[in-house]
Amino acid sequence: MTEWIKPSYERERGVVNGVVGGAGFVLTVVFVFVTIISPEQFGNEWSTYHALTYLGAAILLLSLPGLFINVRLRSSTQIYLLLGFIVAMGVSEAANGWLGGALVTWQIFLPSAIVFFFIVANVTTTRRLKILILTLVASCLVVVAEALCGYYFGFRGRTFLVYQDIITDRGPWGNFGRIRGAGFLSDPNDFAQFLLIALPLTTIQWREGRTVSNCVKVIAPAALLMWAIFLTHSRGALIALALLALVSIRNRLGIVLSVVVTTVAILGMFALNFTGGRLISADAGADRLWLWASGLEMFKRAPLFGVGFNKFADFADLTAHNSFVLCLAELGFVGCTLWVALLVTTMMGLSRMIQVRQGRETEENSAENVAIEEQTNSLGSGASTFEGRAAIRVEASSAINVQASIEDAFESEVPVRWIVAMRLSLISFIATSWFLSRTYQSTLYVILGLATATILLDKSGDEPAARSRWVSYTLAIEVFAIALIYFVVRFRF
Repeated sequence: MTEWIKPSYERERGVVNGVVGGAGFVLTVVFVFVTIISPEQFGNEWSTYHALTYLGAAILLLSLPGLFINVRLRSSTQIYLLLGFIVAMGVSEAANGWLGGALVTWQIFLPSAIVFFFIVANVTTTRRLKILILTLVASCLVVVAEALCGYYFGFRGRTFLVYQDIITDRGPWGNFGRIRGAGFLSDPNDFAQFLLIALPLTTIQWREGRTVSNCVKVIAPAALLMWAIFLTHSRGALIALALLALVSIRNRLGIVLSVVVTTVAILGMFALNFTGGRLISADAGADRLWLWASGLEMFKRAPLFGVGFNKFADFADLTAHNSFVLCLAELGFVGCTLWVALLVTTMMGLSRMIQVRQGRETEENSAENVAIEEQTNSLGSGASTFEGRAAIRVEASSAINVQASIEDAFESEVPVRWIVAMRLSLISFIATSWFLSRTYQSTLYVILGLATATILLDKSGDEPAARSRWVSYTLAIEVFAIALIYFVVRFRF
């Protein structure tokens, strides 16, 4: 009797956990969509309703069973690093003499970081990953459509449009309009950054040989996002676009030709007034260089734990305009190392997955070519008609089996095209964050959550040998970044 009850109980518990997990995923999708379009676009009074707070609390309760039961989460380096980063924020406040500051810091930061945990806890299948990626792209397109209506037709222009003066050596020289989102995307540069993250993700819908479908599902959304990025007139977005183009085409065209094509594209964008008439130069960014220098001085003053979360503006009147400098100055070497490690381990995991998949595809293609060559030789050596027909049947059967195995792999594994898109999205954030102080915003933790969930869905991105190298890579990159910033500030390059 007991033996019969136990399996039944296990089945019932599995069903309950599945239902709870499914509800948690649905609410996570809603949470990501609402976060991006932002309730604040409907009026500032919506911020007093705390809709996202209540929704987040519900998702947290539904996600807790999965967090404790799902053993795969225990192997995620990124989860431990983010938890360590959160602790480092509190330690930084305590080290600067404010013990209660940890609670205030976490109250500010956790609403941004919590989306990472929601995604990792609830995106447990390839299908869920695809749904969430498409939700992210769709929400961006919704905000883009609203912003374009504001730009061209005056629809809620104050919400989705901002005018900026062009300042020259001779004084003000007119102004130009820039589109933006709402909430944490209310700055045109933030909006451009998020659109650049969404841009590569549109390619997950691409299917070979389906021209009409690709035009509707991939090319049209990507073109709309590109036009919106142009209308933000973000200089950082121009540099990030150039880097994305270079990374995307370098394998096909070679590094030299890729650099030439990218340079021509940048010049063309300048000709089309991509930056709204503003220059990209050391003189144009003199204020930014001064802020970077101030960040280095803060790091010298408190090298281990920094000057404290959100304290950069207290010492320099403005923010750092560089996510790395901001983290280094406010959280010191400890916090900055954990933050850089988050990016490094995620990039390493995605790259490892791509290498494994591409190596596997190369081996399969080689084996298939050898098999075809052997069959061709046997058919050409005067074999009997019966043997020839048998060989043809074997070949057809092999083709069917290969196709079936490809379809099975597609269902059970994350396609390599998705992983490449995810890595490009992360590169987009890193490129734009060099000019924006977005260390603590939701933008980073959305893409980190998606990337971490992708790595957890396929263990090829979490090889033990690769895990042992991330510490040295992190420290090397951090030292290089500090040296680069010092060089740029010192010589005004």
